[in-house]
Amino acid sequence: MSKSCIHVLCFLFLLTACSPMQSTTPIPGKYIDVGDHQMYLYCSGNGAPSVILEAGYNDNSETWALVQPAVAEFARVCVYDRAGLGWSDPGPEPRDGYQTIGELHTLLTAAGEKGPFVLAGHSLGGLYMRLYADQYPEEVVGLVLVDSAHVDDAERCKKVLPPESLNESESLKSIREYLANPLTFTEIPERILEPGSLGDLPLVVLSVPKQQRPEDLPASLRDAMDEIWVDLQNEWAMISTNSSHVFVAESSHFIQKDQPDVVIAAIQKVVEMARLDQ
Repeated sequence: MSKSCIHVLCFLFLLTACSPMQSTTPIPGKYIDVGDHQMYLYCSGNGAPSVILEAGYNDNSETWALVQPAVAEFARVCVYDRAGLGWSDPGPEPRDGYQTIGELHTLLTAAGEKGPFVLAGHSLGGLYMRLYADQYPEEVVGLVLVDSAHVDDAERCKKVLPPESLNESESLKSIREYLANPLTFTEIPERILEPGSLGDLPLVVLSVPKQQRPEDLPASLRDAMDEIWVDLQNEWAMISTNSSHVFVAESSHFIQKDQPDVVIAAIQKVVEMARLDQ
């Protein structure tokens, strides 16, 4: 099986400055035994298909606090914390995408949460949800990608870096360091990135065309990185023949916090499309 390493370096550089701190006030929920550790899960609402919300890099279930109550008005909806984040126990190593989605599958099964599911993932969570749809296709009837990370981000960012100079900013130096020693989150099959790989599964892609990047980066580099990001988001929209792509202006990377109504509407659209197909 051909595989491609996931690197979200240019984007991870952005996230390290804005990822929220771990919360100390959990929302209502329960702890579920998934083998050798427990994980936090909170489900509310009723109605199939159920919606599963996946947080981004180093984030937890609280990121969906403005989204879950509204989704619960028209469907069953669940948030959870990945192992070692939020209120979930640390899990076994290695922590990769397959381990993550396997634990999610075990968590939902142990909790009695049955599909079909509409999956919604933010940032790195979008990659996890795409991988879940690949590994458990019989359970998934729709997908929402919220400014999702993409495996090709780092390699393309490398190509637009300006020549190294003695007077470059600290932010640019940090990006070079990331790209020289890329963080690898997991490996995924290349097929899940290919156009049409989801068939006609309902898909909505939400994207921020202008990311919040350090002001000390050259304007030309910020523009080039934004152009790369838009291209990658367009490629996400091509993985299904039944997709729509919405660019969300006036938002940070955290669309679910800045413009939750946009995310809620996207989820509702996919839920309704899935119901028509059932």
